[in-house]
Order: sequence, then structure tokens, then C-alpha cells
Amino acid sequence: MRLVYTLLLIITVMPVDAQDKTNFKTMVGFGCYFEGRPSESVIKVTKMLQNKKYQAIAVLLNSKNQAEKYLAVISIERLAKLEKYEPNESGRLLIANAKKSNELVSVCSGCTYFEEVPLSVLLSEQNALGSDYWLEKLTTERKRDSNVE
Repeated sequence: MRLVYTLLLIITVMPVDAQDKTNFKTMVGFGCYFEGRPSESVIKVTKMLQNKKYQAIAVLLNSKNQAEKYLAVISIERLAKLEKYEPNESGRLLIANAKKSNELVSVCSGCTYFEEVPLSVLLSEQNALGSDYWLEKLTTERKRDSNVE
């Protein structure tokens, strides 16, 4: 009977919370946890985009924080596509290197998905973690309603 209790205890303790796999300070997530809040890195880059600090975002291409590097790559690429910012040769090289990087990025989505994904994999996915919506919202000029004076 003692063996049964020991096995039950091991089974109930054994499943490790998915959040234990992630590094909260270097996480990418646009809607994490129960309340769907953005991660610290997303908040930081969001403020930079809102304030048009594009050169500061380009500096993050050198960041040791892989979440910031990921966000910098997708932001700079979107800004270049919109002709709002053009990275220099060094920036283009850093973007190319990031796309080949196997450094792990902690990611989250909702309350249950917490994982570490290679940077190259994350950058190869279209709309990874809902990034397209986030970028669209931040980089598109709001059109004024012609009926409003």
C-alpha cells in the first residue's frame, strides 16, 4: 500500500508546470497568462514603435535577450516593407544571422502555452504568436474618418 501512495505522489508531482521552462525576463508573448497581457519584451518594443524610436529598435538586433532580438527583426522588417525605416548593412547582416540562430527564445500564449523555441524557427513562421496583428496595429497610420470634423 505504501508503494501505491508513493507512486500516486510521484505522478501528481511529476508534471512540471509549463511555465517552469521559460525565462520570464526574456519571453515573447502578445497575450500571456489568464488576463492575456503582453510580455515585458513586447511592452518595451511596443513603446519604441509607438514613439518611433526605430534606431533604438535596430540596436536590439545586438541584444543578448533573444526575445528583444526577435521583436527587433520582425519590427525592422515590417518598417522596411512600409518604407519607414531602412536598416544599414550591419543591421541587414544581424537580421540574416538571427534567421540562422539556434538560440532559444521563451514564448508564451495564453495560460497554458509556454515553450522555448529556436530563434530561426520563430522567425521562419508567418505570424508567429500573433505578431502580424501586433505589428499591423503599431505600424499602420490610423486613417481619419472623413465624417469627423
